[in-house]
Amino acid sequence: MRKNQNYTGDFKVKVAQAYLFDHLGGYQSVAEHFGVTNRSQVQHWVKLYENNPQLLYQDNRGRPAQVKSETMTLEEQVNYLKMEVAILKKLRKLL
Repeated sequence: MRKNQNYTGDFKVKVAQAYLFDHLGGYQSVAEHFGVTNRSQVQHWVKLYENNPQLLYQDNRGRPAQVKSETMTLEEQVNYLKMEVAILKKLRKLL
C-alpha cells in the first residue's frame, strides 16, 4: 500500500507558478514534470494560488479542533453540565 505524499508549501507554490507563468502545458504535463501523481492536485493548487497563495502553506487535513466551552451558548453549557452531573451520579452508585 502506498503512503500519501506530503508536499511543502514552497513546492506547491512552485508548481502553481510553473503552470501559470512557465507555459509547460496543461495540468497533466506540469504534474509529470514535477512528479505529482495526480493532475487534479495541481489544478487544486493553481486555484488556491489564484485566490490566496498563503492557503498553500496551510495543512487542512483532519477534523477541526472541538469547540471550547467559551464559544458554547449558555443553553449548550447547561446541557453539558447536566449530562456531566448525571454521569457522576451513576458513577457514585457503581462505587
